[in-house]
Amino acid sequence: MPSGILRYEGARSSGHQERGRGPGGLGCGPMSRPSLPTLHGRVHEQEVLDRLLADVRCGHSRTLLLRGESGVGKTALLAYLVGRLEEGRIVGAVGVESESEIAYLALQQICTPLLDYLGQLPAVQRAALATALGIGAGESPGQLPTGLAVLGLLAEAAVEEPLICVVDDVQWIDRQSAAILTFVARRLGAESVALVFAVSDPASELVPAEAGLLSGLPELRVKGLGADDARALLDEVLAGAIPPRVRDRIVAEARGNPLALLELARGENTVP
Repeated sequence: MPSGILRYEGARSSGHQERGRGPGGLGCGPMSRPSLPTLHGRVHEQEVLDRLLADVRCGHSRTLLLRGESGVGKTALLAYLVGRLEEGRIVGAVGVESESEIAYLALQQICTPLLDYLGQLPAVQRAALATALGIGAGESPGQLPTGLAVLGLLAEAAVEEPLICVVDDVQWIDRQSAAILTFVARRLGAESVALVFAVSDPASELVPAEAGLLSGLPELRVKGLGADDARALLDEVLAGAIPPRVRDRIVAEARGNPLALLELARGENTVP
């Protein structure tokens, strides 16, 4: 996940955007759409994320798994979700392959900005979470008290304002965090919390245990762009006009993958 997502970790949206009625607003009161970069060919995905935010603003918790091949635009959709939150708090984590064996690392990224609420948890849960995060001494914490502690921490943080938690590259987060976060995802109720995962296909990148953890979560499949949307994206990134045959070749080779499209376009621009 690029720094554009991570910089929101623990941050609050101020809600200073001008409010107004209209189709761009979210439920439970009007909300205007902030100025965000255009995402070509993502109308359906944006509508799904807008409904998720509307539900959270109305006091309901939601979980969503974005699934698609690497480079297809899942991180861009997470950035869209973050940018659409006008009032609330955002925390997040990103999986990194080289750090995937560090126990509770993703959990530490998510929970550290919320530690002001740790004291409001029951003592057993508080001790388990403190041990998992490395800020308390004790034996290895059990999954049940740790999972309940994270669930309670998110719920406490969401009492004052909606809470959005985004986790990118789930296939690379540590197994302990993956187990706890999916435990929490299945038990969210009326806490005004959204927990949104993004995972890359093919599923072979996931070990069987991790694939099983994610099974059954509400899922949104992120597919490649159509030819027209791919050409529109090319128009934004390529300086000046290019021959139609070159444009068509880039679109065909990228097969709808925005990252591949951009890389091929950059390569075309560097050719003397």
